[in-house]
Amino acid sequence: MRKLGMNICTAFGTNEIETMQLMKETGFDTCFTSWELGKNIKNIKRFADSIELEIETLHAPFSKINSMWIADSNEGDYYTEELKKCIWDAGENGIPYVVLHTTIGSVVPMTSHMGLTRFGKLVVEAEKCGVKLAFENLEFPRFMMLILNYFKNESVGFCYDIGHEYCYTPGLTFLPQLGDRLFCTHIHDNFGLGKEKNVDYRDDLHRIPFDCDLDFEKVCKKLKECGYTGSLMLEVGNRSDYNYYDGLTAKEFIMKAYDSAVKLRKLTDGE
Repeated sequence: MRKLGMNICTAFGTNEIETMQLMKETGFDTCFTSWELGKNIKNIKRFADSIELEIETLHAPFSKINSMWIADSNEGDYYTEELKKCIWDAGENGIPYVVLHTTIGSVVPMTSHMGLTRFGKLVVEAEKCGVKLAFENLEFPRFMMLILNYFKNESVGFCYDIGHEYCYTPGLTFLPQLGDRLFCTHIHDNFGLGKEKNVDYRDDLHRIPFDCDLDFEKVCKKLKECGYTGSLMLEVGNRSDYNYYDGLTAKEFIMKAYDSAVKLRKLTDGE
């Protein structure tokens, strides 16, 4: 049976260890966590192993990811080295995937040869560490497509962010082009473009599936058609500027998320 997972969400007063325990008790098989300098991934992985909860991916930081594309940016060089450390942590702890953004924000630099060179250094490190890099669709998919077209390595693939596709690039569907390179998923709900019809990060709500109006029946059909057999991984939370799940306990939030994941699996696999 297909695995179900979600991000280790600590928006409800629990720490990561407590959240993982609740996730396992609720029924989740797998999860992912964000990486940052100084974070003790070894301890998190050790606890996950002790309760038989898989950690499928590390989500790499992205606050300075635009600097990767700027040729004369020392920051881009430093950030490349920081992202290498994330890849090392994944490899050392047996975590198979690192999810990467390619840009951040609504104002981004031009694509560049230097950008490909820096991302190429990450590809080399991933291959050394036995880790795969999953690039996520965002506001400007040309950056992701450039990387996926440039690096045909087996260690480079696609993280399909379903919520991003709906609110950032309406009218585009990525699975027909990239289904054969799909490594993992990020699944969450929103209402698409806002009233102004401008792409805006504030429309990226990361709500639990079936709480907004994304057509998950259509999405699940496409996942099945492209032959994807990996986990259905939620990426959900309680954004502080909306607080739409205030009033729920951590356990109640995780149970609600799990119920939506079970529904997604039924739509995808009929079970």
